[in-house]
Amino acid sequence: MQTSSRLSTLFQRWFKGQASPSETEELMGLLEGTDPDQELPALLKAEWDDLQTRQVYTDARKDEMVDMILRHAPAQRPVRPLRTRMWWAAAAALVCIVAGAALWLNRQPLKKSPAAIAHTVKDVAPGKQGAVLTLANGKSIVLDSTGNGVIASQNGTQVIYNNGSLVYDAGAAGGISYNTITTPYGRKFRLVLPDNTTVWLNAGSSLRYPTAFTGAERLVEVTGEAYFEIAKNPAAPFLVKVNDQTQVKVLGTSFNVNAYNDEANVNVTLLQGAVLVETAGGRKLQVRPGQQARVQQDASITLLDNVNTDQVIAWKEGYFNFEGASLQQVMRQLARWYDIEVVYEGNKIPDITFEGELPSTLQLTQMLKILSRVEVKYRIEEEKRLIILP
Repeated sequence: MQTSSRLSTLFQRWFKGQASPSETEELMGLLEGTDPDQELPALLKAEWDDLQTRQVYTDARKDEMVDMILRHAPAQRPVRPLRTRMWWAAAAALVCIVAGAALWLNRQPLKKSPAAIAHTVKDVAPGKQGAVLTLANGKSIVLDSTGNGVIASQNGTQVIYNNGSLVYDAGAAGGISYNTITTPYGRKFRLVLPDNTTVWLNAGSSLRYPTAFTGAERLVEVTGEAYFEIAKNPAAPFLVKVNDQTQVKVLGTSFNVNAYNDEANVNVTLLQGAVLVETAGGRKLQVRPGQQARVQQDASITLLDNVNTDQVIAWKEGYFNFEGASLQQVMRQLARWYDIEVVYEGNKIPDITFEGELPSTLQLTQMLKILSRVEVKYRIEEEKRLIILP
C-alpha cells in the first residue's frame, strides 16, 4: 500500500513536470518493480482519471508528453522476463490519450534508433465512427453527418439512425430488399439487423443484408472484418457468406470474421457458442469457443486452439493488439484505420516483431513516435503516404 501511495505521488509530480531528477529516478524504479499485468495499469489508470477531471490536454500537449517520455527512455535496457513492460512503455501508453492502455514493445534491448525523418505535413487523425449506407434503390446515405431519426423506409421496414448506430425495425415488412453498409478506411460502425443481431464493422469492410428476415435462414454477406453477436433463432440458422468462398453457419453465438483481401487467410474466431465453417469446395469444420478456423486460398482449413480472442477483437474495443505481429501486419492495420498509403522504400521490409497494445485514438505521429522506439524508421509525405525506411 505504501509503495502504491508513493507511486501515485511521484507520478502526479512527474506528470505535471514538477518531479526532481531523483524523484524521476525513483518513479522509474518503482515502475520497473511493479506487477506489469495487474497492479501497474490500475494505479496509472486511477491517476490518469483524476488528472483528466482537472485539466484538459491539447493534442500538442499530449505530443510534448510523448516526446518527454521517449527522451527519458534508456538507451540500453537488459532483456526482461516475458510480458514485463519497461517503464517508459507503460507511461507512454498511459499518456497517449487513453486511460488504461498498455504497451510493451519488442522485448529486445532498446538501442538508440535514428530519428524519424521529419517533414512539415499535416498530421493524420485516427479513424472514427462512420459508414455509407446503400439502399435497395441505389441511394447512398453518408452516416457520418446524418442526424438521429428515421433515415429511410423500405417495404415497411424503417431504418433508424441513433447516436452513431443503425437499427432496423422490420415491423410489418411487406417484402424484402437488400441494403449494403460500407466502412471506408478510417471508419468503423455498429448496426442492429432486423432480427436483433448486432454487427460491428471494422475499417475497409462491408455487409450486405436483407431489410427483413422472413425465410428459413438468415443470410448476410461480408467483406473485410466484422464481429457478430447473433440473435438466437433455432428455426432460422444465421449464415455469413465470406468473399464468395467461405460460409459460416450459426444458431446463436459471438464470433469474428477477418477476410481482408490483402490478408493471406480468412480467419473465423469463435468467442461463444458454436459455428460450422464451410468452404466453396465443400470442406467443413466445427469451431468451438477459443478456436479459430483459418481458411487458406486453396480452400483448405486449419483449426487453431487457444487463440487470444482479446487480440482478435481488440479493434472492436478501441485498441490495437500487436502481440507477435510483423511490421507488415502492423502497417496493414494502420493503413486501414488512418486511411493512409504505406510504401516500403526499395521494397525492403525490416524484420521487426512487435508485442503490445496501443489505443486506436492516437494521432498518427504519436503512434509512429512510439513504434520508432523499436527501430521503425519512416518519413511522412504529402497525400497521406507513409514511407517505411530499410
